[in-house]
Formats: sequence, C-alpha cells, structure tokens
Amino acid sequence: MILLFPEGTTTNGDYLLPFKTGAFLARAPLQPVILRYPCRRFSPAWDSMDGARHVFLLLCQFANYIEVVRLPVYYPSEQEKQDPRVYANNVRKLLATEGNLVLSNLGLAEKRAYHAALNGNSPRALHQKDD
Repeated sequence: MILLFPEGTTTNGDYLLPFKTGAFLARAPLQPVILRYPCRRFSPAWDSMDGARHVFLLLCQFANYIEVVRLPVYYPSEQEKQDPRVYANNVRKLLATEGNLVLSNLGLAEKRAYHAALNGNSPRALHQKDD
C-alpha cells in the first residue's frame, strides 16, 4: 500500500484543488480518504506560513487531532483506465461531495503566487511550474 496526496499541496480544508494524474496512471482501484484537522486555534494543514513558524505553532498547541474518513474502495471504469485525467477528476468530485468541499480550479502555481504576495515577495521570482 502507498499513500499519495494527489493535490500536491495543502489548503485551508474548505477547498479541493485539481489532482495531479500520477497516482491514477496505474489504473488500479484506490481507497479514497478524507483528512480533516478539527483545530480550535491553529490548523496543522500548513496553509500559509514558513516552516519554522508552522512547527513552532504546532508545538504550542496542547493537542493536535485528525479525523480520517475512509470511503469505499473506488474501482475505475474502462474509460477511467484509458484516461487518468478522467479517473482523477471523478475521484476528486467524489471526495468533494463526500467531504462537503468546494472544487477549486486554482493550482499550485497560484498558491505559490499567493504565498509570495503574503510574504511581500514578487510572485514572478518563484518557480511557477505546476507539475
């Protein structure tokens, strides 16, 4: 078994970003899982800060909790086996529905630009490739 995060990054827990297709190239059934962090003060999801500050705030909380929601095993259709993008998008829609999440079309490049703006840096100076 292997655990993959097909978004390739984290969000604030309200949105689901586009999935990378690498995890779906195997055309194998998968176990969709939704992770939620029911935090009161600080989210362990590491949304918009540098690593040192994130670790510091994480360690300042008395306890950190995670909720794991396991959905039934998803078996790809023949169409999904032929096109990993269709497979990825269908699993993404299932997770959004089951997790009450909003589908976002923004990707990692836009997230990097957002973080750069938060930190007062030029987004153009960052590596923008969304692989």
